[in-house]
Amino acid sequence: MKILKRILAGTLAVVLTFALVGCDSSEEASSKSDEIAVVSTDDIEPIADGEDSTLVWMANYDLNPSTDDGDRTVGLTLFEEKGGSIEYMRVTSSNQFTKLAAAVTAGTDAPDLFAYNTLAFPCQVVQGFYQPLDEVIDFDSDLWSGVKDTADQFMLDGKHYCSPIEYGLTALLYYDKNVIAEEGLDDPIDLYYAGEWDYDAMDDLMSEYVNNAEGDEVRYGINGWYAPQMVAQTGETLVTTEDNITYESNLDSPKIAAVMERLYNWQKNGYVENNWRGTAADAFEQNTLFYSMGTWAAMGDNGPDVQGDWGMVAFPSDPSYEGDKPISSASITSYMWVTGSEKTDAVRCFYECYRIAQTDPTYAATGLEKAMAASPTWTEEDFELMSDLTDPDKVYLLFDPAYGVSSLMGDDFSGFMSGVCLANWLYKSTSVPDEEGNTYTWTQSKEKYSGTVDEEVATINSQIQDFISK
Repeated sequence: MKILKRILAGTLAVVLTFALVGCDSSEEASSKSDEIAVVSTDDIEPIADGEDSTLVWMANYDLNPSTDDGDRTVGLTLFEEKGGSIEYMRVTSSNQFTKLAAAVTAGTDAPDLFAYNTLAFPCQVVQGFYQPLDEVIDFDSDLWSGVKDTADQFMLDGKHYCSPIEYGLTALLYYDKNVIAEEGLDDPIDLYYAGEWDYDAMDDLMSEYVNNAEGDEVRYGINGWYAPQMVAQTGETLVTTEDNITYESNLDSPKIAAVMERLYNWQKNGYVENNWRGTAADAFEQNTLFYSMGTWAAMGDNGPDVQGDWGMVAFPSDPSYEGDKPISSASITSYMWVTGSEKTDAVRCFYECYRIAQTDPTYAATGLEKAMAASPTWTEEDFELMSDLTDPDKVYLLFDPAYGVSSLMGDDFSGFMSGVCLANWLYKSTSVPDEEGNTYTWTQSKEKYSGTVDEEVATINSQIQDFISK
């Protein structure tokens, strides 16, 4: 298959994530996935005799399969073969950080590993939640060199705190190909491969679709989580830093302002359907042309049925962007080493097993088989697109430092606003009404929140100085 050649040359990226979250998409798909064996490897040293081999994992999801005979990821299978096991310490999305802080502060019953989140760096690092990884990971080795550039972006005081296992997509744009054909619209994926998929092209498709409604029919152009990804195409972020020591607000960026004005016009023109739709199918039932969300919302159980014909496409480019590579708004799958954990050899083995699952050609092929078995209605070309959009050789992976400044900026449960942090609210503020029913222009949003951003940035800068001076 073509995709194997591309994947084996780089990173498997999001494909293994699909195998993890979508392996129960159907009885047939689950059965096929379970039958795909994972071969052993001599490239990873087993956990030394006498060492504690059980790692306590704190998160709102379990790394272990839901049943004893459930499908295991490649990384977990290898780790168990090397003598390791995972003990799950469950927390919820709303209490995970307070639980972690309490455990680290008490120095008892703390986990060994915690799921990476955008708040981890630098905010939680300078609070002492995590320890550096350089004792267990050599980022100059063949196994890790492919993600060293990213790991270096999460360095503080000369030490690495984040181990990128794989890259993922924060969201994609999904659409119903049958609707595109019935309306006589250009297929977005054809525009993408022709180099014609930009902001204006997407505007044109939404305008034509919405304005072609007849009678009492109501149509929408888009629903879901799209504002951060649209802004990312400018190459700009809400907060910037060049050295991870001094952070600065970037709310006055003219490029951000231009995109925010476009998003405001989408809302004003009636393109935006703001009610929560949990899957692509739910959005399509509301006559919505594009649904923007993470892969979980359109893969596995949430994918199209056998009669469905859905498409996916990257976010449209900014016509003014002049970079060498297209931009992809990225996420990282990683695992933070919690302060106080002394299971060095088991942690080393865990990281290596999960990383080799992404880099070894045999495991990449196995992961792809699992993913395609779990989501059989998506094509080889679709998986190839997802792989390309998370390959740092093909795209510039953009991460917004704003989410790591403070809980207020990066934790949706910080209490800033119901279910949304300040960074997320800034991105969506021109697209949806606030709790009082107000929708802001970008100028109004800046006037209301820029002072708060400045305060949060000043605080993290001070905390970083205290941290590195210790």
